[in-house]
Amino acid sequence: MKKCLILALLFAVAAFTFSGCLFSNMPRNPVWDYDYSQMNLIQLEPPHENQPIVTIYTEFGEMTAMLFPEYAPNTVDNFIARIEDGFYDNKPILALIENEFLFTGANDEEGQQGMTNDGKLIPNEYSVNLWPFKGSLLAFSGRQGFGDSRFLIIGGVPMTDETAEQMRETVRRDETRLFPEELIEAFYKTDSLPGAMGAYTIFGQLIDGFEVLDELLSMPTEETTSRPLEEILIEKIELSYYLYQS
Repeated sequence: MKKCLILALLFAVAAFTFSGCLFSNMPRNPVWDYDYSQMNLIQLEPPHENQPIVTIYTEFGEMTAMLFPEYAPNTVDNFIARIEDGFYDNKPILALIENEFLFTGANDEEGQQGMTNDGKLIPNEYSVNLWPFKGSLLAFSGRQGFGDSRFLIIGGVPMTDETAEQMRETVRRDETRLFPEELIEAFYKTDSLPGAMGAYTIFGQLIDGFEVLDELLSMPTEETTSRPLEEILIEKIELSYYLYQS
């Protein structure tokens, strides 16, 4: 069973490596069809009034994230439902890829099962406004194009000049550039995994607790499974709503 988890995570790792072949090796990536003139990098902005906020508790501290129901309504609805029914209480972190991401939220010890409101996987929900920056929450199911209760939290991998140039050289059929410079600069500023763009639903973004994420992603793991050597639990996740204070 652990081998199955490894295979699922290998897919994730493969998607996190940007190359010119990324888009040709999967169904048409939605990034080709985005209207970048409408792009608003909302993950870099503070929460708005009444935006859902979650606090993720671990023994190493708390991480706070804002959710994006306006862009990923089905994924956020499922995530909130699982919070409210206590599904995430004492869930183990099943894998850590150093500096890159952590994986949790499964319904079994091997990470092969997740939970949804109707028992069906949730088709990915994409938006030109959401990108795999450090601290982003990505829905994950192990099946390309779908998510469930399982999720990743992205770590911080510095943007390289080589990756930036690959992005600048990616062009549409009419030879116009695909990615605007604003997005490339945002990847530089935030640390990120640009190879994951268009591959998963991004439904949340950390706004606090980055130091906790960094500590978790530095924990020693088993060589073959990437599971933490010592069990690390998501003790609970609490939901609230942002209230603006002037």
